[in-house]
Amino acid sequence: MFPSTARSRALLTFALLAVLAMQPGQAQEAMPSVPALPSGREVLRRAEEVRSPEMDYAVEFVLEATDPTSSWKERTASYMMIAHGKDYSLVMMREPSQFYPGTLLIAKGFYWLLLPRSDRAFQLAPRHVLNGDISNGDLARGNLLAFYEPRLQGEALIRGEPCWHLELTRTTNMAMYKKIHAWITKKDYRPWRFHYYGETGSLLKVADYEDYRQTALGIRSMRIRVQNKMRPGEETVLTFSRLRKIDASVLDYTREALLAFRDAALAHQKLDGEQAQAEDLLRLLGKSGS
Repeated sequence: MFPSTARSRALLTFALLAVLAMQPGQAQEAMPSVPALPSGREVLRRAEEVRSPEMDYAVEFVLEATDPTSSWKERTASYMMIAHGKDYSLVMMREPSQFYPGTLLIAKGFYWLLLPRSDRAFQLAPRHVLNGDISNGDLARGNLLAFYEPRLQGEALIRGEPCWHLELTRTTNMAMYKKIHAWITKKDYRPWRFHYYGETGSLLKVADYEDYRQTALGIRSMRIRVQNKMRPGEETVLTFSRLRKIDASVLDYTREALLAFRDAALAHQKLDGEQAQAEDLLRLLGKSGS
């Protein structure tokens, strides 16, 4: 038997514990809350708003490639791109000058190329897209939300930045890569590093998104550095400039319309003596379509 004082304390303690057990809500409120993890789709959605926003814009970019195993070692090419939403792009070759104004159309995952002196565009096979410069340029435009299912794999420190780690699994055969691993910064959801895998599961390339700046389109990466893991030592750097918003709705994003786009660029060069800018082509083709 407890002495009266000890028995009273024991009964009081028991009563207090019973009250707390009957009121779990009050006990939980005293505990610090743990923030819920975002879903993989939410992380990818926010990253895509930075990487490839849903808007019309024009941009210039330079592609610099190095390959110690090739005969050319180093080469440079420059392009102009008009983007219409997330699914349509026209990429016009500027340099080397003999390729001006050859144009690539990207339309909902299909690729059509019209060469400077050709009378018809031809569709590119997946192997041509995957192995050429087009695949590097497409790192800035491919619609990941439409073609992949993202799953959150955890967290990692990449290039000094805490990142969310996503695994993107292909949901359609139109997707260029079977699987992608993506690292997105936790602080502001910036695309940071991507690993691209082929059909056999081999790592094909690694892309680092660098040099983030405030632009007319918001925060954007102005440089993408791509390592070709199938050819050790080969690296491609894409550097972007002159990002600006435009109204690209006047253009026709079909294979048949590529001829009119190319011919408008040639006509402008003949009259003006300079290569056409995106705004020149929008003005010329907007008039012809009205």
